[in-house]
Amino acid sequence: MADVLLVVDVQQGLVDALPPERRTSFVDTLTGLIARARSRGTQLVYVRHGDEGLPAETPAWQIADAIRPREGEPIVDKHQADAFEETDLADVLAARGLDHLIVCGMQSDFCVDATARGAARRDYRVTVVEDAHATYADDGGSDAEICHNVNHDLRSAGIGLVTAANAF
Repeated sequence: MADVLLVVDVQQGLVDALPPERRTSFVDTLTGLIARARSRGTQLVYVRHGDEGLPAETPAWQIADAIRPREGEPIVDKHQADAFEETDLADVLAARGLDHLIVCGMQSDFCVDATARGAARRDYRVTVVEDAHATYADDGGSDAEICHNVNHDLRSAGIGLVTAANAF
């Protein structure tokens, strides 16, 4: 079995909603992570969320331009926080012999967290790239604080964490 970099919900509308400085650092981290994964032959699978806030086929719904999938890199569309719920993600992973999910993406406290936990419940090996997920707080909280708390909670749940520099 093999590793997969699972890129969760890094869609143009979500990336554009990040504060400019955070957007730049997040996208830079992701582009470096994706480049290292590809250079090592690690497969990538993208997940894309759709709902009333991210309607299908709109510019906001598309995977962010800076990390656009290459030919042959699958995109799994979803409507739930957990990318395994009501999708063919498990089939996509099984068809490629992938059992270790290295997770990055957006919304740290929603879809990244739910997908990592959902994968662990389904007996995948799971590692979250602790500095390659982002979110934003509607209540004026800090992205850094939320990400830190998510990392802490995932670690407490037995999910592995690694930095982007050490992921590949």
